[in-house]
Amino acid sequence: MTDYTGAAALARRSVEPPRRFPIADQIAVALLWFALFANWLTVVPVIIPDQIALILGRDAAAKEGISGSILAMGAFMALIMAPVAGALSDRVRNAKGRRRPFLLAGMIGTCVALALLVPFGAGSSIFLYALAILNLQFWWNWACGPYAGLIPDVVPSASQASASAWMNIMSILGTFTGNGIAVALYVHGHPAAAIAGLILINIACLVVTILRVREPPAAGLERSFQLGRFLRSFWLPPALHRDFYRVLVTRLFANLGVWSVLTFLLFYLQDVVGVAEPGRVLPMVLGIGALLGIPASLAAAWATSRYGIVAIVQATSWMMAGAAVAYVLIALHPQWLAMAVVAFVYFSGWGAYQAVDWALALRVLPKSEAAGKDMGIWHVALVLPQILGPASTGWIISGAKWAVSARFAYVLAFAIAALWFSLSAVLVARVRLQPAAA
Repeated sequence: MTDYTGAAALARRSVEPPRRFPIADQIAVALLWFALFANWLTVVPVIIPDQIALILGRDAAAKEGISGSILAMGAFMALIMAPVAGALSDRVRNAKGRRRPFLLAGMIGTCVALALLVPFGAGSSIFLYALAILNLQFWWNWACGPYAGLIPDVVPSASQASASAWMNIMSILGTFTGNGIAVALYVHGHPAAAIAGLILINIACLVVTILRVREPPAAGLERSFQLGRFLRSFWLPPALHRDFYRVLVTRLFANLGVWSVLTFLLFYLQDVVGVAEPGRVLPMVLGIGALLGIPASLAAAWATSRYGIVAIVQATSWMMAGAAVAYVLIALHPQWLAMAVVAFVYFSGWGAYQAVDWALALRVLPKSEAAGKDMGIWHVALVLPQILGPASTGWIISGAKWAVSARFAYVLAFAIAALWFSLSAVLVARVRLQPAAA
């Protein structure tokens, strides 16, 4: 645990959020998630696989494995940077707030890193492309780690469920907008227009968040920085934080289910369904599916007051598990109507899950004065699956395609996803929450 001195009480007071927090402020706090999800759910499942296929060749046998490995390397960068940047932001002394410098640097760095993806095309170096993705992940997470600590810094406990729902709605709208940009502007081999659209979104959301959100003055920590103490602060004794770790594990399983297949949907549409232009079709599927998550998010936020957060997280995990099982069957005989119906169930479950997942994390957060670090640790449960899922499933798909067929490979991939969702649903029932503060 972090060793705090008398500055701890001052740090708590400096980050104690107000008791009243209007909806407009909740939306402003969540707005950067709009930009980040416009980036993530467009660049990761659409632009990166398409550029890798362009660099390697459309029919390259190992494109799934190589694509998964590059995405896993980028996610490993995120795994390190999110908690480190969050912990560094906890230490900042700043009259305007401790998260602001990281948000500014991270989002501006992200814009530059996105622009560096534009020159890659047929014949480009896959090694240099991997470095470009690592650079992008660095800046994404330089902003994201501290940003994850912003909600517990400024939102009172009584408003956190509502703020969590707005965070998810902004995430969904960002996903829809980012994929809308891809549909309208992304051309195979010519990503400049789509990437320019994402950069403009990043800048606009950053400006609004910086101008609207008023962080409390940050006292920082009294002691000077020491590397050993800083590294030890990431260790949270499991005996004292059982429910925090339980939420980490269940969230890890749920996101393994998501990322075991999400990064390969473009190849699935191309190789199994036979879609001629998967780079245009997939963003439409993701965008429309994301919109379905908005009513589901609002319903989930309402249901938590009646049934409890844990029950809703469990129910939504089962919804996603059922959808993955259905896709196992659909992969044997692909049909667009059946795929659309199951997509409705899946995206509704995913939208509702994300809405209550954040609220659940806030309820088990260890301490407010280290919110950036602790939310960064919690963020690992989102990022680690982006390493394990794409890397392992990518090579499983490539191997199964070579040994049997593309159809069998994706049956196997969807079955693995269903297993992860089921484990999440079973294990989240063990989380025990204390009553929320007023």
